Amino acid sequence: MTSVTVRLSEREIKALKARTGKRNAEAALKAWAARANAELTVAELRAALKSSLKEEAAGRGKHFRSGREAIRWLES
Repeated sequence: MTSVTVRLSEREIKALKARTGKRNAEAALKAWAARANAELTVAELRAALKSSLKEEAAGRGKHFRSGREAIRWLES
């Protein structure tokens, strides 16, 4: 199991809760991520994570100014 830390503003958390219908911020983020990645298989998700970790280690990781920007990028 991997732990990920995501920093979101109160406004972004409210938006996630509204989109998912969850009352807990953690549950809302998990539900949104599951919905956003629903079309990917577990193998594809693992491959994407491995690729992302390699990029991050090489200093080419994607950086965002806000949680909202990250969410928009993930949804696209």
